[in-house]
Amino acid sequence: MRLLAFFSIVVLAPISGLAAPATEVSRTWNTLGERGDNLCNQYKSPPQLCTPDPTVTVAQTAERAYKFYKAFVVDGDAKTMFSLIDNSYIQHHAGYSNGPQAIWTLFCNGKPAGTAANSAWCFDASTNMSYARYSTVDRWRWVDGCVHEHWDSNEKIPTDKCYKLNSTITA
Repeated sequence: MRLLAFFSIVVLAPISGLAAPATEVSRTWNTLGERGDNLCNQYKSPPQLCTPDPTVTVAQTAERAYKFYKAFVVDGDAKTMFSLIDNSYIQHHAGYSNGPQAIWTLFCNGKPAGTAANSAWCFDASTNMSYARYSTVDRWRWVDGCVHEHWDSNEKIPTDKCYKLNSTITA
């Protein structure tokens, strides 16, 4: 089992005068050099959400689903993660309200949910659902290229319906 050490680096911009406050940029780094921006102090809600687009193809949705998984599970990239969630996001977890703002504080800190080594991903084009397995299994329904719904209770990642991405994708 590999343990990761986390620490924060805070960068303060020089203060040029009393009226100009310092800007703080905080990043979370792990020992593998991966990072996620800590956006909690910078943004009180997601800075950008996904705009549904009915012209988004199944292949493009699969690519977006992989990008979402990577941002959420592997990189802790809240900005990218939330840019793929629509404003009508429905949460099927009893402890949380609907809407992306209801979960922003859970993910704005830049902490990944897992690692590439301890997780799995799948997009099932027949149901327009994506899955991520890390310490649990999450399922999301995609509508018009955006995450629209989420479940995380007794979910199972499919083993035989996963969309095959183009191997040249680097997202």
